[in-house]
Amino acid sequence: MREIVRERLITAAARQFAEAGIEQARIDDISTDAGFAKGTVYNYFASKEELFGAVVEEAAQRAVSRFAGVDPGGGDVRARLVALAQADVSVLRDNESFTKVLVREAMSFRPTTYPVIELHLAPFVLQIAGILTDAVTAGQVRDDLPPPQMALMFVGILSLLYVQHWGSNGDWPALDDIPELAVTAFFDGAATRRKEGES
Repeated sequence: MREIVRERLITAAARQFAEAGIEQARIDDISTDAGFAKGTVYNYFASKEELFGAVVEEAAQRAVSRFAGVDPGGGDVRARLVALAQADVSVLRDNESFTKVLVREAMSFRPTTYPVIELHLAPFVLQIAGILTDAVTAGQVRDDLPPPQMALMFVGILSLLYVQHWGSNGDWPALDDIPELAVTAFFDGAATRRKEGES
């Protein structure tokens, strides 16, 4: 029963954060939206920031779980990162309004929320780092940067592409194009593409 209540509070919190933003969202509104008495949130979470972190972590876990169901495995690091980014886009589609709040909070670098985001986004970041660690071992990725740092770079590219998507009202890039764009930007940047047959 306790886990069910917690899940309902997280779902309601995602709605409230999406509608009001983290600063304006009210704990009592989250409790009542979930169908419980005012203050119920505090039986499960010490603060609004902790609750926000739980919403972030739930989304990160969902992306990792969806990726696990489609992970192509093997040595193709690009294909694995594209699949993981596609899983992230599918979670974004579940609650795009909340993802906008999450990205806005991460980009604004507020000292009260950025560490919470970094901590609770860990399941997703660690999944990327794991893929990159395998690629470093296989000699496919540079080894002079730690995979966790490269993983954060990849998350940053994804986030910037989401911002561009929203800022252009979906004109460019389309959500479905973002996974491939993110992986291309991460590996190739703006370098001239080799023609087929060139070494």
